[in-house]
Amino acid sequence: MKQRLVALATMKGGSGKSTAALCLAAHWWHAGRSVAVIDADPQRSILRWQASGGVLGALECIGADESNIGATITNCLDRGIERVVVDTPGFRAAVTETAISMAGLCLIPVRPSPVDFEIAADKVEMIAKLRADGNEGPISYRFLLTQVIQGSVISRHMRNEMTAAGYPLLNAKMSHRVAYAEAALGGSTPTLEQPGGAVAKEIAELADEVDDFLE
Repeated sequence: MKQRLVALATMKGGSGKSTAALCLAAHWWHAGRSVAVIDADPQRSILRWQASGGVLGALECIGADESNIGATITNCLDRGIERVVVDTPGFRAAVTETAISMAGLCLIPVRPSPVDFEIAADKVEMIAKLRADGNEGPISYRFLLTQVIQGSVISRHMRNEMTAAGYPLLNAKMSHRVAYAEAALGGSTPTLEQPGGAVAKEIAELADEVDDFLE
């Protein structure tokens, strides 16, 4: 069942973790799949995002914490939800370990900068530790480059450096686009605001690649 669960995790604030989580969920929801988003970040960014507008009101978003994260994930999977997305805290926490250990894919958002990458790479160490301690851990993990400026040298450099170092990246990326923030202001996502737009296409490419790991 865990192949239906993707956990987003990083220890760096401002990486676009919550944005990626909700945009993925909204894409699958818009495509007609059953979706549940578990907001396990104490900031409750996704629940706040949903509450700020009406279009996401019907999307199932659930708050969770260390006391109930495992049971909440299990309940969603037992109900046959096709895609379960978990947004975790932007710091080391037991709730993150639980979500990662139950995931089919751990997605690690990282901005294209050496400092951000060094911090995000801590999640690889967490996954290795989970497995060393006898936990199954996620089936797969991948880094996702976010806030990428089109044509920037640093983005190409970081992708090349990470690949050369053996860190697995998705081919898809999330660009630095104002459409993400504009949609969030209205409690929506680019997919729901402009389904035929360039940003919606970018999210679709990301979702398609994530689907390859979950199916």
